[in-house]
Amino acid sequence: MNFETKHAIRWGIPGWVYLSILLIYFSLKDSTFIMYFIKSNGAAIVAFTGLFIGIGIIIGHLIHQISMLFGFVFTKKWAKYFREEFELDEKIMKHPNGSDIQRIYSYRLGNVHALRSLTFSFFISLISIISLSLFWLGFSTEVYVLVGVIVVLNIIVGINYVYFQSNLDYFWRKVNDEYHV
Repeated sequence: MNFETKHAIRWGIPGWVYLSILLIYFSLKDSTFIMYFIKSNGAAIVAFTGLFIGIGIIIGHLIHQISMLFGFVFTKKWAKYFREEFELDEKIMKHPNGSDIQRIYSYRLGNVHALRSLTFSFFISLISIISLSLFWLGFSTEVYVLVGVIVVLNIIVGINYVYFQSNLDYFWRKVNDEYHV
């Protein structure tokens, strides 16, 4: 299995964002948690950090998979997409600059997937915070501020996602035009 650090980070970030937002929410609702954490010994902090990182990667990978389902799998016509991508890959590999073109495409596609996952992470964080507040712990001024921050961050990341997707689509069209796929 070829597992690189970039995959852990790509999958971890949406999970770490989700867990961080939940951690902030519960800290706002009960500040004794923060005091306990600050006063705890080093081993507890190291253990918590390790669990946070590990669980964040797992949750982030699930968020990534769900965002792929809704943002890519459901929106593409598979047969057409597979055929076009295969034909384009064949032609690009024969081009003298083919590896550079593939690297650029892969980089841009990775950014699109990462931003979509992060957008989805903020979205499910928002749903989680609102649900917890409605059905369990209630709303407060701090929670409203947290919800506002999540909404603003989600809008920013969503705009970046649209920008990178448009950039990828433009690149794809230009490569298609040059290679007549």
